[in-house]
Amino acid sequence: MKTHFRFILIPLISALLLILANCNKEEPVKQATLTTLSVTNITTNTTQSGSNITSDGGGDITSRGVVWGTNPNPTAEQNNGLTMDGSGSGLFQSNITYLQPNTTYYVRAYASNEAGMVYGNEQEFATEGTSPEVTTSQVTNITQISATSGGNVTDDGGASVTARGVVWSTSQNPTLENNLGSTNNGSGAGAFTSNITGLSSNTTYYVRAYATNNSGNGYGQQESFTTEDSGGGNGNYTQVVEVLNPATGKIWMDRNMGASRAATSSTDAEAYGDLYQWGRAADGHQVRTSSTTSTLSNSDTPGHGDFITVGSSPYDWRSPQNDNLWQGVNGTNNPCPAGYRLPTKAELNAERLSWSSYDASGAFASPLKLPVAGRCYSSDGSLGNVGSGSYCWSSKVSSSNSRYLYFCSSNARMYSYDRALGLSVRCLKD
Repeated sequence: MKTHFRFILIPLISALLLILANCNKEEPVKQATLTTLSVTNITTNTTQSGSNITSDGGGDITSRGVVWGTNPNPTAEQNNGLTMDGSGSGLFQSNITYLQPNTTYYVRAYASNEAGMVYGNEQEFATEGTSPEVTTSQVTNITQISATSGGNVTDDGGASVTARGVVWSTSQNPTLENNLGSTNNGSGAGAFTSNITGLSSNTTYYVRAYATNNSGNGYGQQESFTTEDSGGGNGNYTQVVEVLNPATGKIWMDRNMGASRAATSSTDAEAYGDLYQWGRAADGHQVRTSSTTSTLSNSDTPGHGDFITVGSSPYDWRSPQNDNLWQGVNGTNNPCPAGYRLPTKAELNAERLSWSSYDASGAFASPLKLPVAGRCYSSDGSLGNVGSGSYCWSSKVSSSNSRYLYFCSSNARMYSYDRALGLSVRCLKD
């Protein structure tokens, strides 16, 4: 009987031990399962992402976070940055910082357990850009109706600068949306110069440089300036001193428009003055250092201070031509001070006929003391004949041209030529 029980008990004990051994055997740990959350709250240098660890793989999640870089598939070893966001499975959020503006990044969540590190799906995002940084240049060359400023784009904000220039107003802190005028001086970083035109005399203005990229407009510091007093209007910024020619009975200004003084010699550069295109107002184009443009104007006021170059007939800065400019003291675009005007052809020729000799010597010896101021070529805006010849506009139209007085060392006579030339203006009292 005992022997029979022993044979039954031994197999039972063996089976029980086998069952217990199988119960104590653990499954191997697998890699975690996770997804990378969408990127949100993107700024110029920060954003947020995170992960949802849906399975720990049968082991403890000992580290988790996100890793990012400017190249696809960033890893813990190859990246531009990573976060360490604790341990455990489930949802977590990651703050991504120290990014560069206007830059594309790639981000992946990661998680580690005993089976190693695993990465989630990749998310791509681009940081916002910043508006450019620009400084405003000091205002110089201030007249009654114009001035010079500009700026320097010192930082493009991480994107191409598509426009730059200055804005101005009689109210402080002008913008591109709220101003009395603006310039567009090209694109890109670096320094630029702006001609401010169309101003009123004896008026305080505020100017700021601006630069634009795909993130918006950046503005420089504000500069203020006050235009010169006109002493009477019509855009004159030349001192009015009268001179009488007894031979003709006419009263003139004693200097060319734009000159700082009456001539002390035939070649006195301080007395040369400005060079006007026929019919244009004193909008800045007449300054000898003005910029040029080949775009013709379709109105009496081009809206800028550039000298307009012309390469084809009828060689006029305005298209279509307007024969009614500069006609009389109240004439359109009269650049002379109040009470003064351009002389007619007959009036200008009468002065010539009163000279002691019909040449540059006779011109300077006359009461008007006319200097050899040169001219500005209509083809490219360059100066010519400065110190050897002079050209003074009249108000007279001649077909598609206009009449002027020319004199040099050996000759003095009336001519007719294209209106896009830049010539001197000597104003006559009305």
